[in-house]
Amino acid sequence: MKRFLYISLVFLIALTFTAGCANMPLVGGSKKKTKTVSEKTLYSQVPESMRAEVKEAEFDLQEAKRNLKLAEQKVKIGKLKKELGSLQKDGADYEMEAAEKNVEEKELAVEVAKLEAIDNANLGDKIDNIKKIAKLKSKKLNAEADAVEAKGDSDTTKLEVKKLNKKIEKMEAKNKE
Repeated sequence: MKRFLYISLVFLIALTFTAGCANMPLVGGSKKKTKTVSEKTLYSQVPESMRAEVKEAEFDLQEAKRNLKLAEQKVKIGKLKKELGSLQKDGADYEMEAAEKNVEEKELAVEVAKLEAIDNANLGDKIDNIKKIAKLKSKKLNAEADAVEAKGDSDTTKLEVKKLNKKIEKMEAKNKE
C-alpha cells in the first residue's frame, strides 16, 4: 500500500510540473522578431521630413565603422613594422657575426702562414709544428663554415625584410585610398 502511495505521489508531482511548463509561453525568439518587424513597420510610416536625424545617425555610424577599419589596419601595419624592425636587427646581427667569423678566419690564416714559415725554415720541433698547423687549419675551416652560415642567414633575412617592406607599402597605400 505504501508503495502505491509513493508511486501515485511521484506521478502526481511529475504531472503537475509538466502541465505547468506546457502552459508557460516561450521566452525570447518569437516576441523579439515580432518587435523588430513591428519597429520596422512603424518606422516606415514615419514621414520623410522626420527621418533626417536617423539618416544623419546612420551616416555617422558608417563613418565610425570606416574609421574603425582604418584604425585596425594601422594596428596591423604597426605590428608588421615592429616585426620588420626585429628582422632588421636580426639581419644586422647576422652580418656582424659573419664579419667577426671572417676576421677570425683571417687571423687564423696569418697564424698558419707564420707556423708554415717557421716549419719551412726548419725551426722548432717538426712534429709540434705539424700538429699546430693542422689544429689551426681546422679552426680556420670551422670559422670559414660559420661565416658562410652567418652570411646565408643574413641574405635570407634581407629577403624577408624586402618582402615585409612590400607588404607594408601595399597596406599603407590601401589605407591612403
